[in-house]
Amino acid sequence: MNLSTQILKENSRKNWEAVGNFIISNPEKFEELMHLVIHEKGRLARLASQVMTNLADEHPEFFSSKHLNDIIALLQNTKDSSIVRNSIRLFQFIDVPEENEGLFFELGLKSMKLAESPIAVKAFSMTALRRICEKYPELSAELIPQIEILIEEKVSPAIVHRGKEELKILHKLAKKS
Repeated sequence: MNLSTQILKENSRKNWEAVGNFIISNPEKFEELMHLVIHEKGRLARLASQVMTNLADEHPEFFSSKHLNDIIALLQNTKDSSIVRNSIRLFQFIDVPEENEGLFFELGLKSMKLAESPIAVKAFSMTALRRICEKYPELSAELIPQIEILIEEKVSPAIVHRGKEELKILHKLAKKS
């Protein structure tokens, strides 16, 4: 299977899963997928990032610190909301490499503050950043007010719901610090 051709063939869950299953059966193709996400532009990169995220849900073991650090570097340099969304979503389930936790925390807070950030980016950021706060409870003091602002502004029903759930955990963490 030619990954680029197959990824571009169809934008559907069925196709993302077919490509993901191919990579699971041919693990050496994972590097090619990551190359598409990190180095390609446009539709191919966006669809490859969707495959990447779906693969992460079931097979986080594919992702090394190098891959994760490359994704964080990509987050610093891309304005493509699909790639940002899929990349931040990934970190809801996979730990941010220790050497980039601070940078990722800042990127996530920035995404939550930007009015133009998509709702999904804000929601995924809440969870990914809360996971970092579990390791460093003192960071809860920075995240809690930002989530409270999003809830107060009623950015969306999804943000309000997720925000309230994350705040329950964060308030417990804040008490520990």
